[in-house]
Amino acid sequence: MRGSREATGRSDEEASGLRIEIEGRSRIAEISASARRVPWLLNALQILWVAGPATFIAMQGGYLLGFGEFAPARNVIYFVFFTLFLGLIGLGSKLASVAVIERREQEAAQKLRRTIDLLPDLLFAIRDTDLAAESLERRRRLAAGVLLQELDLGPETLALAVSELSGDTGLAQMAQQIEVYRRFGLHSRVRDLVEASAEARLAALERVHAEAPELADALRERLQGNAPSQDDGIPRREGFLQRLLAAADQDDPVDLPVSDVQELIVLAFELLSGREIRYLHFTWKGRWGVARALDAVETTRARYRLAQARVDGRLRSLGLSLVGLPGSQIQRSDIRRDPVVLAQKILDALERLIAHRPLRGTRAARRLGRVLNGVRLLRDEHDQWLEASRALDASIEHWEARQQKIHPARRRWWLRRPSAQGLHIQEDVIALTDDAKLAFARGVCNLVDDLELQIDERGLYFADQRLDRDEIRRLGLQLLTFLQDSLDLTDLAIQRAIQASPAAWLGGMQADLSAEARAGLGAAVVKEVRQDLGRMAERLAAQLSTFYHLPLDPALRQQLVDRYGANPERLEMLASRAGESGAPQPIRRVQSPEREKIMRDPRWVLLLKLGERYAG
Repeated sequence: MRGSREATGRSDEEASGLRIEIEGRSRIAEISASARRVPWLLNALQILWVAGPATFIAMQGGYLLGFGEFAPARNVIYFVFFTLFLGLIGLGSKLASVAVIERREQEAAQKLRRTIDLLPDLLFAIRDTDLAAESLERRRRLAAGVLLQELDLGPETLALAVSELSGDTGLAQMAQQIEVYRRFGLHSRVRDLVEASAEARLAALERVHAEAPELADALRERLQGNAPSQDDGIPRREGFLQRLLAAADQDDPVDLPVSDVQELIVLAFELLSGREIRYLHFTWKGRWGVARALDAVETTRARYRLAQARVDGRLRSLGLSLVGLPGSQIQRSDIRRDPVVLAQKILDALERLIAHRPLRGTRAARRLGRVLNGVRLLRDEHDQWLEASRALDASIEHWEARQQKIHPARRRWWLRRPSAQGLHIQEDVIALTDDAKLAFARGVCNLVDDLELQIDERGLYFADQRLDRDEIRRLGLQLLTFLQDSLDLTDLAIQRAIQASPAAWLGGMQADLSAEARAGLGAAVVKEVRQDLGRMAERLAAQLSTFYHLPLDPALRQQLVDRYGANPERLEMLASRAGESGAPQPIRRVQSPEREKIMRDPRWVLLLKLGERYAG
């Protein structure tokens, strides 16, 4: 009986895999078929029809109406041979065209199949390469964090991950028991074990939060008996698109975390698999000057945020250059702290290093000189940030002047008419067309061929040399360029939508699957991810009320509740805060005074002068 059940299980798995592969094969064929513009058989029939009966009937009808009699035989013979030769020439041209189009379709299908097969392998190879560059202790924690994100995680594997992260074998055994009972739906027993392990759990979370804060939430959820699901997806790294765009804008990816490249690959695979991300954005209908002022604020805000991302990236890069430098007291965990705290620690570390007065020409002096040159780059980025800030202030000032004219208390009677002008919420979709998917696949395949990129169990190799982090960052910027050809990723609304939408789980792609099976599995997992437009609507309303100080009238609030499922109490609170009947308030940019103060610290200027002394 047991052998029969195992055979049945294997047959079910094989049948499931076969269905996924068939689904993926049909999906690839459907996308690549966009390279074919018209069916060749239909064109051939049309040509033969025009060259024969259609021309004869048209000639006889026209001759009869024009001359009152049927065409003579010699005219009929002339037109028959004329249309026949013309049809044969047209049919030959069409057949040649069809041959070219079919070859193009086959090439498109091959490149699409290859890209779908390549992206998951590229993702896992980059993740492993990034992991290999870490210290042994941090590599142990990050590898355990990868396990915690898996959906189908067995109790023994969960115990291993908890033990690696917390170092508490007792807590790991407790987590294993929690997972066993959770799988059988015995939630009352799960609550007993969660309560019994409360003290050990809090102690472990405190240690993990100090050493690897990005993994603390995942560990907490697992220790409380909560497992990730395909419906919920996986949260994306905060601000990864902004950092990618900032690195591409400066053509300097040295500050870009490799994990951001991984997020980009996941997004590209999702879109290639048919992921559609619905999002909300607002427009102003009515007076052209008002709409232009509103667009200017959104544009300058996007530039301001990119400039801020560049400053933060340069600051973290400067902190990384100090890690391991004797006397700096900068730890790797400090790099992920608040930029204000990190900047203060960097200033203090540099003052301590300079106080030791290393001799010129020594290795320590040269390394300190390189670090101080990084200060110059940081100051340059900060100057560009200030310039973007001034541009944002100017656009905000212009918008506020326009806002005075559109506020309800100041409108003339003809501006109050329905649909005359006002704020409109629109729903849109982020997706790739079939042509865009083919173009992306073509770019990826050409890039891989040009680089002679190889992926195997050893990792990523370029011309038989292992790729390092800098080369992976450059590769990520190339992929970003391919994606930007179809999506305007600089649009703040698109950035917010992608950031708010959870990523699909791609853990199942690690298996040895064919390209067709990966295409089918990818199309299945992206459909499972649930997107909450209600929360997106609330965030959009908060932005309108708190940043732009636009009124949330009852009709707009009701639209957000009825159509997108927003929380009416939350919208009511935002509307009362905005003050629908009061005078428009000036926009206040969310800006930390401490951040501006630390970046204007005169010690940075002193460090720049000392950099010239220790350089060389």
